[in-house]
Formats: sequence, C-alpha cells, structure tokens
Amino acid sequence: MKALIVIDMLEDFVHGALANPRAEAILEPLGRLLSHARSEGWVVVFSNDAHEPGDPELSIWGEHAMADTPGAQVIRELEPNPNERELLCPKRAYGAFDGTDLDARLRQLGVDEVVLSGQHTHICVRHTAYGALRRGYAITVPSDAVCAFEGVDEQDALDYLRSVYGARITAVAELIHEPAAVRQ
Repeated sequence: MKALIVIDMLEDFVHGALANPRAEAILEPLGRLLSHARSEGWVVVFSNDAHEPGDPELSIWGEHAMADTPGAQVIRELEPNPNERELLCPKRAYGAFDGTDLDARLRQLGVDEVVLSGQHTHICVRHTAYGALRRGYAITVPSDAVCAFEGVDEQDALDYLRSVYGARITAVAELIHEPAAVRQ
C-alpha cells in the first residue's frame, strides 16, 4: 500500500513568510498526483510545519508556519480532506516522522511505500526520506512534485535521495501511468 506524503505545501512556504518561487512549478503535477492517489485509495498524508514558540528551527529560519495560524495552513489548491485515509500530521521539525505518530498510523493502514512530494527537497523531503528508510519503507520521489530553494541544485538533492536513501526517482506521469498524450 502506498502513502502520498505532501510535505509543507503551506501558505507561508508558497505565498508567505518563507515563500519559495519554485513551489508554483510543482502545483500542477502535485495536483494530478494528489487526485490520482485519492482515486486509487492510497493513504494521503499532509505533513505540515506547525511550530510552537521555542522550536529550535525558528532560530534558523525565523518565525514561520506557527501552529493554528493562516501561514501553517495547506494552500487552497491542495485542500486536505481529512478522513481515515487522509491524514493531517503536524510536525515541529524537518522530518515527517520526527516526534510524530506518523509511522504508527501508516503501519495501521498497511503502508509499505511512501511517495514524497512538496518542499523542500534538500531539507524536509530529505529528512522525511531518512525517517522512512530507518523504518523500512520503500521510497519514491516524483522529481516534478518536489522543489528546493532557489540557488540549490535540485538534481543534486534528488541524486542524494537516490544514492543515500535508495529512493526511486521518477516523474508524476510515469508514477500514475498517464498515457503519453497526456504527458505532453
């Protein structure tokens, strides 16, 4: 069973305090992937920063995605639909598994593969991949559904995920088996 993990596609990271201009480019493929995951019955997880005052990350990046604020909400284009197979999993550190109950929730649902998407390939996606590897999940990363900061080499970040964590790097169209005519 697959789980699509959508990482930090939040107001503060797309439009707000730490807006990443590269995020706009992944919205369309990520939207297709999310629709596919829902229609195929995959587990869907929204792993979102939801910081509390004093979180160590705030000393590095400044205040962002504070719990229960508009900046910590998933962007409207990817609106979550929480239910027993669509999970909201707030986090206070980079990795989706760090200090959360995500592993237990995925195991309960029979997940053995995670598909990582969202932001930022070289930070939160990377730390989530490490958490997944440590817990024995197969890891897939669609390269057109993740992005790093401007100035970071996206290919280097993807190569790291492949070589260090054994992630399968693919594209959304290949992952969801879109016909060639749709891919163009």
